[in-house]
Amino acid sequence: MRSKVRYQLLDSSAAPKTCRFLWIILFLIVCFIAYFLLFSTSTKGVFNPLVPDKRNPMTYEQVMKDLRNEIDERNAIISELQKDFEKLELKSELKVLYKRRPETKHVDCGRVLSGDKKYLESVSGGNRVKMVENNDLDMSCAAIMNRILPSTSVLKPLKNGMAFARIVYADYEMIEKQVQMSYHPQNAFCFAIDKKAPPKFHERLRAMAACLPNVLLLPDEDSVDSAGHNINSAHYNCMRVLINKPGWNYVILLQNHDIITKSVYEMEQIYEWLGGANDIEITPESGRLDNKFKWDPKSLKMFRNETGMNQTILNTKMKFAKGAAQGSLSRAAVDWMVRTTDLTTYINQWNKGGFGVDEQFIQSFQVSSDLGMPGHFTDECLKAGKNTDFVSRMSQWMYSGAEHCGSKTIRHAICLLGIEDFRTVAAYPNLMFNKMMPSFDYSIVECTAELLYNRTFLGQVDHKLEEDYYTKMVNVLYHKNHMNPNFKLDCTPSYKQWSQRQYPL
Repeated sequence: MRSKVRYQLLDSSAAPKTCRFLWIILFLIVCFIAYFLLFSTSTKGVFNPLVPDKRNPMTYEQVMKDLRNEIDERNAIISELQKDFEKLELKSELKVLYKRRPETKHVDCGRVLSGDKKYLESVSGGNRVKMVENNDLDMSCAAIMNRILPSTSVLKPLKNGMAFARIVYADYEMIEKQVQMSYHPQNAFCFAIDKKAPPKFHERLRAMAACLPNVLLLPDEDSVDSAGHNINSAHYNCMRVLINKPGWNYVILLQNHDIITKSVYEMEQIYEWLGGANDIEITPESGRLDNKFKWDPKSLKMFRNETGMNQTILNTKMKFAKGAAQGSLSRAAVDWMVRTTDLTTYINQWNKGGFGVDEQFIQSFQVSSDLGMPGHFTDECLKAGKNTDFVSRMSQWMYSGAEHCGSKTIRHAICLLGIEDFRTVAAYPNLMFNKMMPSFDYSIVECTAELLYNRTFLGQVDHKLEEDYYTKMVNVLYHKNHMNPNFKLDCTPSYKQWSQRQYPL
């Protein structure tokens, strides 16, 4: 049975407030006419039975008959106006519906979302929709703004905006779609381009950054690779740029094929529930640390001003952990990383490693609570042999074979996400999913974009946010209570983690 999901349907309750205002004006006009006809004392006006007038000896019944006729005429006019208003409302609603790319016009995302398995078969497998790149894409500022900015609907103000720091190298049209999906004037977008990216890709990103004031492009470019080289410096340089932009309270770190799966208002709420805690994956460091380097803050020249700092902390080796390079950092944490510390040596030493050199960067600050990064965690759970959950990114690692992936396709031990994963995308608590590749299946990208559009502009509520999940995360509870001497950290979450839930839905 299909679930009751309003997916891109006209909502009569969402009629523009201006139309309701016009109804009020028309009602007042009718009342004024009735009052004028009844109480006017003009010799040229309608007879008032309460004020004798010998020159106009009309009966009370005649006056009421004339008044009723006048009201009937006004009602006829109002009826015609109502029809016009309904047409305008319909046009207004139709204007705000999500606009699909030509490749995906035939894909009914609503049927997939409601669990229509037979229909899903017709748009998956050998029938996958792949993005067809437009080599002649109009890159004028007017065209870019037309594609990204909402055309008819007005975005509500955010209590706090958010920032996006993304390393990119390919699929410009998908990247532009990502900006559209998360666009808000209070948000900021920073892009670091892989030096190896094609010249046209560079040109298009430069055009977008030149057009939109809240899109920032790093001037210096390095080559990044799957081993993680230069990823830390790219993210860090974005932080250094973004900290000068006001209005945001969290930054989310992303890669090229990470797709945001929550609307701007959902992300705002989630970050409010995190309450300043950083959302970072924490697992054991796994022996990647190169011990030919010194890793104490003093040797790393980590703090810009060491005056008054605890010498034991400065000269003691840091604690280390590993996890995804992607995650969410509070503004206070970013400010600390940029203005209190100088991470040049620290990043360079990690960058000289062989593999996974980007996976210890933030994690090690997160578990080194004595360093004082705002929103930090602790190494207590690692000592207890337990990893720490995070919701910023969903990657479905699969070492047992591609047949367990929704799309039945795997890349670098991670399931490639296809349209079969759409219901999972809509239901899971994660802020972004990896990997959605337009050359493999663009319909999952488009349906996710439509989902966020409907949640943002049409008020669609297909899955309510799990407040208890976010507020009861181990790192969030620690952040809120760790200054309380009676607080006892429980490293086992009270909820069922997303990584332990059914996949795919």
